[in-house]
Amino acid sequence: MKIEYIQLFLGDERYLIENKIKRLIKEAKVDEYNITYYDMEEVSLNDALNDALTPPFMSDKKVIVLKNPYFITSEKTLDAAEKKKFQDYIARPMESTLFIINGCGLKPDERKTEVKKLMSGNFVNYSKELSEIEIYGWIKRQASLHNIMFVDDAVRYFYRLVGNNLMNAKNELDKLFAYVGENGNVTTEVVKKVVIKELQNDVYALSNAIIAQNKIKALNIYGDLIKLGNDANYLFNLISKSMRELLAVNIMLQQGYHQAKVASTMGVSSKRAYFMVKNARTLDFKIVKKYVTRLGDLDYKIKSGQTDVKTGLEFFLFNI
Repeated sequence: MKIEYIQLFLGDERYLIENKIKRLIKEAKVDEYNITYYDMEEVSLNDALNDALTPPFMSDKKVIVLKNPYFITSEKTLDAAEKKKFQDYIARPMESTLFIINGCGLKPDERKTEVKKLMSGNFVNYSKELSEIEIYGWIKRQASLHNIMFVDDAVRYFYRLVGNNLMNAKNELDKLFAYVGENGNVTTEVVKKVVIKELQNDVYALSNAIIAQNKIKALNIYGDLIKLGNDANYLFNLISKSMRELLAVNIMLQQGYHQAKVASTMGVSSKRAYFMVKNARTLDFKIVKKYVTRLGDLDYKIKSGQTDVKTGLEFFLFNI
């Protein structure tokens, strides 16, 4: 097998995976007219394979990139002809084609013969989510590339605001670097002034902490949100909505829905659906269902006057 012509990218860190793919394409020195992206939710694998088997146009190489390749998971199955064609391509790839499979956020089903063949090679590139300490280092390195000093307290505060989503973090870093300019200093005050704190992201983080039964983290996030002036009733409604959405998406995934179908059903953007699906895949369905039920009971007690929302929500968090 000529493994250098096929690259499978796996893991949950979208930013790292997309950067690796961009770097790989750049190293291949392929012009833009010979780079084609195929969304496997919109076209068939057969279309991409036919393109991969076609010589490049006025060039030595071409690049094919597959997005949303659910056929490598247990959620979707290729028909017999497509399966055979794909297996044949893995065994004998076109030397003029760099065939990239972006499996970000997906869990390969290694019971499938074609997936087993892909995973058995040394061309699988895995990117895991960075830990908090690793993200601190990443932030510092990004700053050094712009000759900017990012003080330690500001790094920690920035992380509290943005979290471990590198896509969001990079967008906010770009704003910070433009604000202070080259050779500038990023302090906590600068971060407070420039970085936009998205409440929705915090509520998702809080929901995930609840489901992970991480009481300390949940209480810390909740405390931060209250200190920032957020109303307890507003937070309760957002948390309940977030948990119901996670439960709904989890049920959709069990029924074979893909990201595009989730986006249209939930009425959200493709980007939002990506993170909803990613979250739902990592959460325990029974635990999500349990907390949705408990929040429903709490909602009844609040509306019937048995408890006030702040006391009820805090008691709920203390007992996760």
